[in-house]
Amino acid sequence: MQFDFSKLPLKNRAFSEKPMTFIDQEAKNFLAAVIDVVAIETGNRAAREYWQNKQLQNLLQFASQKSAFWRERIGTRKIKDIGPSDLPVLTRSDVAKQVETEGSLLPADGTIPTKKFATSGSSGTPVQFFVSDMNAHYNTVRSLAQYFMEGRDLTLNRTRFSRAPRRIQDGFSVKKKDGSLGPLSGLFKCGTSKEFLHINPNRDLLFKELAKDPIGYLVVQPGLVESLFYDIDISFLSEHGTRLAILIDEEADEDLRNRFSAAGIPVRAIYSSQEVGYIGAECKDCPGAFHVAQSNVVIEVDNRDGVTVGGNRLGRVLVTHLHSYGTPFVRYDIGDYAALSKVCACGHDGPALTNIYGRKKRLLKRADGSVVPFSVTARSLLEIVKCEEYRIRQTALDTLDVEIGGVGQLSADQVASLKSLIKERAGDEFQVRIETVQKVDWGSDVKRLGFRSEMI
Repeated sequence: MQFDFSKLPLKNRAFSEKPMTFIDQEAKNFLAAVIDVVAIETGNRAAREYWQNKQLQNLLQFASQKSAFWRERIGTRKIKDIGPSDLPVLTRSDVAKQVETEGSLLPADGTIPTKKFATSGSSGTPVQFFVSDMNAHYNTVRSLAQYFMEGRDLTLNRTRFSRAPRRIQDGFSVKKKDGSLGPLSGLFKCGTSKEFLHINPNRDLLFKELAKDPIGYLVVQPGLVESLFYDIDISFLSEHGTRLAILIDEEADEDLRNRFSAAGIPVRAIYSSQEVGYIGAECKDCPGAFHVAQSNVVIEVDNRDGVTVGGNRLGRVLVTHLHSYGTPFVRYDIGDYAALSKVCACGHDGPALTNIYGRKKRLLKRADGSVVPFSVTARSLLEIVKCEEYRIRQTALDTLDVEIGGVGQLSADQVASLKSLIKERAGDEFQVRIETVQKVDWGSDVKRLGFRSEMI
């Protein structure tokens, strides 16, 4: 094996100027963490699985010492003999009970900095939980490790979009800084980082801001792309230097992927959750397959209450987060369905998830008990009515409620076209009820998902 940095864009002054020092400490520590992650996820499978088992034992030992809730779940079994499948499935209500009665399991003295978070509520059941600084550090490390595992160009800019928690002037704000690689920016030649906070952005002003710098790596929610380009193609993005679209937070439908492809922009998606962070990265050779982030999680798929979607038998995704010491997540039912294979078709020697469906996001339940994928894109809806926001909810087995925000009144033709669009995607058996509102009441759903089923 050759260990060679000659093809990496090291800066001319990458190395430390201090005596008896090679690389400055912060960059050295971060690079070491990246190498750790790459070694675990691409190295010897037996060594990786042994490490995962030890990390699970560490977590369960800690939880049994700190938590009556977890002592009851573990029982009298020896921890060294416990595998993930030996414990009961952890539900959202279980997590809520543990957090309410015990709080964070990490010390309250601040020796391990801990923060309280909550899920977006997109599942219909918001969950509060605690994370440590290590979890945030891991997510940053894991994101950059993907650059090295894929051999991405480190010199490109990074342009990221995140949803704003409240309305802001022009619908967006932007923060630009040198260095797209975080602590490694002093070591490698790299682009700039541009961070957008957005909520119903002014399209013309946003495009003007995007055009100021080459976009490079575009980290964005599919729904935002659909709403910005509902009536035009997305060649603007390729014309302004988008080299790769990294899709986050939501699933992208085939139409959007085809639009990126037509513009010459490759696509990668990230599978993650607020509770556990990074779960998987889409394979660059097998679209739709996600290599599990084994340095962070162990994944199971429980087929006992599975569903059949498009001829594929899918099970519930259960996640064990190996670093969840604030609020343990072991065999946590994350609310999604998928299929799990031992290896990826590309040859990657690690588990891969395929056919991932968010059961509260893109699946529709019919009266006969079957479930089908459901997707109405922002683009198709905005072609009928130019609104600020919208939400579609399945509130009964035969009912879809549609809220259109920011418009005063719909014409009879618009109502008929909206009902026709939704019935085309869902089926004629559904009653479609349409209501105009000044603002959609999203409650705790900070993701503002365009569709959610309350029946699954």
